[in-house]
Amino acid sequence: MSSNKRKFSLPLSAVLSFGFITMLILVMAFVFVFVYRVSTTIFINNYSKELLNSYHVFSSTPQRGMGPMGPMVARAFRNQKFYENMFIQIDETVVQNSDELKPQEYQEGPRVVYENGGTYLIYGFIESGKKVIIGTRMFEYEIFLDALKKTLVMGIFLSIALALTFGVIMGSRIARPLKEISKILQATVLSDLSKRIEVESRTKEILELKESLNRALERIEDAYRRQEQFSSDVAHEIRSPLTSIVGFSRLITRWGIEDPEIVLEAAKNITETAEGMITMTESLLFLAKPDLKPELNPVNLKKALQEVCDFLKRSASMEVTLKLPDIMVLTDEELVKLAFKILLENSLKHAPGKPVEVFWERKRSALVFRDYGPGIPEKEKERIFQRFYKVDSSRASSGYGLGLSIFKKIIDTLGLKVSVETPESGGTMFLLEGWNEINPQHN
Repeated sequence: MSSNKRKFSLPLSAVLSFGFITMLILVMAFVFVFVYRVSTTIFINNYSKELLNSYHVFSSTPQRGMGPMGPMVARAFRNQKFYENMFIQIDETVVQNSDELKPQEYQEGPRVVYENGGTYLIYGFIESGKKVIIGTRMFEYEIFLDALKKTLVMGIFLSIALALTFGVIMGSRIARPLKEISKILQATVLSDLSKRIEVESRTKEILELKESLNRALERIEDAYRRQEQFSSDVAHEIRSPLTSIVGFSRLITRWGIEDPEIVLEAAKNITETAEGMITMTESLLFLAKPDLKPELNPVNLKKALQEVCDFLKRSASMEVTLKLPDIMVLTDEELVKLAFKILLENSLKHAPGKPVEVFWERKRSALVFRDYGPGIPEKEKERIFQRFYKVDSSRASSGYGLGLSIFKKIIDTLGLKVSVETPESGGTMFLLEGWNEINPQHN
């Protein structure tokens, strides 16, 4: 069977109708059982009292030779027919049995038996040391039960019909906005991500779904626009070095045989350009990683910074002043060193020949990188961490605008927070907060 085969599904209205019907059937079944039990119990108790009363009245009349005539004689005669049709058994002897019932086993109190196609009430009690069993057919009981069953069955069918109607109506009302949402989502394509869901509904869950989907569409549209810009930037940044490589290659082809110095100069430029492209490719691959899993270990921030500074001084002349105590934090040493390296290189690029200060701000438990360059305009601060973004819009500056994007991804991975401030005296400050300090007694 093909995995692409569409599975059978039911419309929401049908599901709701089925749910309502099932619920009502269960409720009606419970009511049926409850009413049936209560009604039969009351009926049998009342019938038992009348049966027992009739027996006592007739058993005490002179006609039965069981004692003097009492005050219940008039009532007994009125119930004579009821008494004559009564089943009477004393101990093991059947005294009266007009319906030809089989002898009954003694059981105290009332019970219902079914014989010869009829329903009989049997009542057992002790009288003068003898086990007396009396009984009679309950015609009224049979009529009552038959009427009760018909009434309850009609009630169940009526409830099912009402539930089906109500379920279809409510299901349609609930499903209508969902269908509209589905149509809008199907109509939303990459060429038009500006559409938003506008559905009127009084259902809280539908409104919450609409708001959630609109927020998701906004994020998708923003991500798509960013991706478009990213693709454009990648094409631009790659086109320039490739054009340069092609140009120098043609230069070698045309003049290389006659002038070896041209070959060396062109080869040098090709090498530098290719190395820049390798750096950009590695940076993009780093940014494209779906997730980074930091290996958390105790790290001395001052020591890590000193190692990064020593490494940078080998290839560039820079003055870095470290003003912080030995602070131990739980973090990934390799990632945090890479973040420090990116920040220091960024300061060196934008403030060449000027000092860089790194210090610990106790009040906010923040590691601060301060340079004395031209600073970053307020409107640019939120954008400097975007890929390929440069404060210098002319793109004349070196680099590809990927360093701070990598830095931001590392900071997010390590669970830190970065903020950018511009002091009144000029320059730029990057503040790194949220460190997981170990024994922060230095603060």
